[in-house]
Amino acid sequence: MADAATLSLAFMRAHPAEAARVLEGVAPVEAAALLAHVPARLAAPVFAAMLPNAAARSLGGLEDEQALALLGELSTQPVVAVLRHLPEPRRAKLIGGLPTAAALASKLLLGYVEDSVGAWTDPDVLSLPGTVPAVEALERVRLVDATVQRVFATGTDGRLEGWVSLSVLLRAPVGSSLGSVCYPPIALLSAQTPLIGAIAHPGWEHASILPVVESGQRLVGVLTRDALARALRRTARGARDASPDTLAGMLARGYWNALSGGAEAMATLLPTVPPLAGKTDGR
Repeated sequence: MADAATLSLAFMRAHPAEAARVLEGVAPVEAAALLAHVPARLAAPVFAAMLPNAAARSLGGLEDEQALALLGELSTQPVVAVLRHLPEPRRAKLIGGLPTAAALASKLLLGYVEDSVGAWTDPDVLSLPGTVPAVEALERVRLVDATVQRVFATGTDGRLEGWVSLSVLLRAPVGSSLGSVCYPPIALLSAQTPLIGAIAHPGWEHASILPVVESGQRLVGVLTRDALARALRRTARGARDASPDTLAGMLARGYWNALSGGAEAMATLLPTVPPLAGKTDGR
């Protein structure tokens, strides 16, 4: 039979969301001890699925190098969600250790209140001046590590001019500019819009992804319908968990315990991972 440490790692790999709930329920020092002894690539999906405030508390027990290795496995939005709950000067120190692009994007999103569209925007989009030749824009797509489905065209002041799908860009006429093949931005979300207000935006009737802009229609990034749903669920769960003595909170806990009785067993297994990293505790 596999030992507890091996089972814990297998559980984290196969069920990151359930493992995240377990880590939220243990003391931050225990969660930090686990994260410190698990490869960052394996720990990242679990860490990203935790409530941001719980993830930040566990991050507080990690050395800067360990914390940056973990954050480095995440996209910008979940990094920002966690950084928002870290106190200064630790937050500034970790931001300073991020790659330049990630640090700049983090500072931008941290400028928005937590329950606004801007705070949950994905800033990792490819935007280029509309005057750039279409062939050059296509070459830039090939150089980007992430999968690019849309390219956004902006003016010299950062104002959004439009966007184009990769399929259209591939068929762009020779000599055309990016701006000339773009669709005009019909539906936009303001970064200051409350999350709850974004649900009713008519743009969702025609698209599953909407550009997010700030004053002057300067492009901040994009918000998908799925990301909006996740943000609303997470903020609602955070508010519920912050009031554990309410009837709703007690019912929610009872419902979760009934559905996931195995989580309690896993909670006792997860902290035993450290021996795999050469630690000894007599077990």
